Amino acid sequence: MLPGDVSCVGFCMGGRAAFVAASLLPLRAAVSFYGAGIAPGLLERAPQVRAPLLFFWGGRDAHIPPEHVSETARALRAAGKSFVSVEFSRADHGFFCDARPSYDAGAARQAWAHTIEFLKTYSGPIE
Repeated sequence: MLPGDVSCVGFCMGGRAAFVAASLLPLRAAVSFYGAGIAPGLLERAPQVRAPLLFFWGGRDAHIPPEHVSETARALRAAGKSFVSVEFSRADHGFFCDARPSYDAGAARQAWAHTIEFLKTYSGPIE
Protein backbone atom coordinates (compact mmCIF):
# COMPACT_ATOMS: atom_id res chain seq x y z
CA MET A 1 0.00 0.00 0.00
CA LEU A 2 1.28 3.44 -0.90
CA PRO A 3 0.68 6.71 0.94
CA GLY A 4 -2.61 8.08 -0.27
CA ASP A 5 -4.08 4.62 -0.93
CA VAL A 6 -6.09 4.63 2.30
CA SER A 7 -9.69 5.55 3.03
CA CYS A 8 -11.44 5.46 6.38
CA VAL A 9 -14.89 4.73 7.80
CA GLY A 10 -15.90 5.66 11.33
CA PHE A 11 -18.96 5.37 13.54
CA CYS A 12 -19.94 7.88 16.27
CA MET A 13 -16.61 8.95 17.82
CA GLY A 14 -15.00 7.19 14.86
CA GLY A 15 -17.15 9.32 12.55
CA ARG A 16 -15.67 12.39 14.17
CA ALA A 17 -12.20 10.81 13.82
CA ALA A 18 -12.85 10.18 10.10
CA PHE A 19 -13.55 13.91 9.64
CA VAL A 20 -10.36 14.84 11.50
CA ALA A 21 -8.34 12.25 9.55
CA ALA A 22 -9.63 13.73 6.28
CA SER A 23 -8.20 17.08 7.40
CA LEU A 24 -4.79 15.68 8.37
CA LEU A 25 -3.96 12.70 6.18
CA PRO A 26 -3.72 12.04 2.44
CA LEU A 27 -6.82 9.83 2.39
CA ARG A 28 -8.63 8.82 -0.78
CA ALA A 29 -12.02 9.20 0.95
CA ALA A 30 -13.61 9.30 4.39
CA VAL A 31 -17.02 8.13 5.62
CA SER A 32 -18.55 9.43 8.84
CA PHE A 33 -21.55 7.67 10.38
CA TYR A 34 -23.30 9.98 12.87
CA GLY A 35 -20.08 11.77 13.80
CA ALA A 36 -21.05 13.63 16.96
CA GLY A 37 -18.93 16.64 17.84
CA ILE A 38 -17.89 17.68 14.34
CA ALA A 39 -19.98 20.83 14.72
CA PRO A 40 -19.36 23.23 16.14
CA GLY A 41 -15.99 22.25 17.65
CA LEU A 42 -14.11 20.93 14.62
CA LEU A 43 -15.48 23.02 11.78
CA GLU A 44 -12.35 25.17 11.70
CA ARG A 45 -10.73 22.10 10.09
CA ALA A 46 -13.00 22.28 7.02
CA PRO A 47 -10.50 24.26 4.89
CA GLN A 48 -7.86 21.57 5.55
CA VAL A 49 -10.04 18.64 4.43
CA ARG A 50 -8.09 16.72 1.79
CA ALA A 51 -10.49 13.90 0.90
CA PRO A 52 -14.08 13.58 -0.31
CA LEU A 53 -16.39 12.96 2.64
CA LEU A 54 -19.60 10.97 2.98
CA PHE A 55 -21.74 11.68 6.05
CA PHE A 56 -24.67 9.68 7.43
CA TRP A 57 -26.99 11.23 9.99
CA GLY A 58 -30.09 10.03 11.83
CA GLY A 59 -33.03 12.42 11.73
CA ARG A 60 -34.06 11.28 15.23
CA ASP A 61 -30.56 11.54 16.69
CA ALA A 62 -30.80 13.55 19.92
CA HIS A 63 -26.97 13.60 20.17
CA ILE A 64 -26.53 15.59 16.94
CA PRO A 65 -28.99 18.46 16.48
CA PRO A 66 -30.11 19.31 12.92
CA GLU A 67 -28.29 22.64 13.13
CA HIS A 68 -24.98 20.77 13.62
CA VAL A 69 -25.65 18.77 10.46
CA SER A 70 -26.39 21.94 8.49
CA GLU A 71 -23.39 23.78 10.02
CA THR A 72 -21.12 20.93 8.90
CA ALA A 73 -22.43 21.12 5.33
CA ARG A 74 -22.22 24.91 5.32
CA ALA A 75 -18.57 24.91 6.48
CA LEU A 76 -17.51 22.33 3.90
CA ARG A 77 -19.41 24.10 1.13
CA ALA A 78 -17.82 27.43 2.07
CA ALA A 79 -14.39 25.77 1.96
CA GLY A 80 -15.13 24.32 -1.50
CA LYS A 81 -14.81 20.71 -0.35
CA SER A 82 -16.35 17.61 -1.92
CA PHE A 83 -18.90 15.92 0.31
CA VAL A 84 -22.20 14.05 0.40
CA SER A 85 -24.56 14.35 3.36
CA VAL A 86 -27.29 11.73 3.82
CA GLU A 87 -29.98 11.89 6.50
CA PHE A 88 -32.22 8.95 7.30
CA SER A 89 -35.20 10.84 8.72
CA ARG A 90 -36.54 7.95 10.83
CA ALA A 91 -33.15 6.70 12.07
CA ASP A 92 -31.63 7.36 15.47
CA HIS A 93 -28.03 7.54 16.67
CA GLY A 94 -26.32 4.19 16.21
CA PHE A 95 -28.75 3.04 13.50
CA PHE A 96 -26.03 0.88 11.91
CA CYS A 97 -25.26 -1.19 15.02
CA ASP A 98 -27.40 -4.33 15.15
CA ALA A 99 -26.64 -4.74 18.89
CA ARG A 100 -28.48 -1.51 19.78
CA PRO A 101 -32.19 -0.84 20.15
CA SER A 102 -31.75 2.02 17.65
CA TYR A 103 -30.70 -0.41 14.89
CA ASP A 104 -32.54 0.31 11.64
CA ALA A 105 -31.98 -2.52 9.17
CA GLY A 106 -33.24 -0.57 6.17
CA ALA A 107 -31.13 2.50 6.88
CA ALA A 108 -28.09 0.34 7.63
CA ARG A 109 -28.47 -1.62 4.39
CA GLN A 110 -28.84 1.55 2.31
CA ALA A 111 -25.99 3.32 4.08
CA TRP A 112 -23.63 0.38 3.56
CA ALA A 113 -24.47 0.14 -0.15
CA HIS A 114 -23.84 3.88 -0.50
CA THR A 115 -20.58 3.54 1.46
CA ILE A 116 -19.28 0.80 -0.83
CA GLU A 117 -20.14 2.80 -3.97
CA PHE A 118 -18.55 5.94 -2.54
CA LEU A 119 -15.35 4.09 -1.65
CA LYS A 120 -15.23 2.43 -5.08
CA THR A 121 -15.60 5.84 -6.72
CA TYR A 122 -12.68 7.37 -4.83
CA SER A 123 -10.56 4.41 -3.76
CA GLY A 124 -10.96 1.80 -6.46
CA PRO A 125 -12.22 -1.78 -6.17
CA ILE A 126 -13.28 -3.08 -2.75
CA GLU A 127 -12.09 -6.59 -1.98
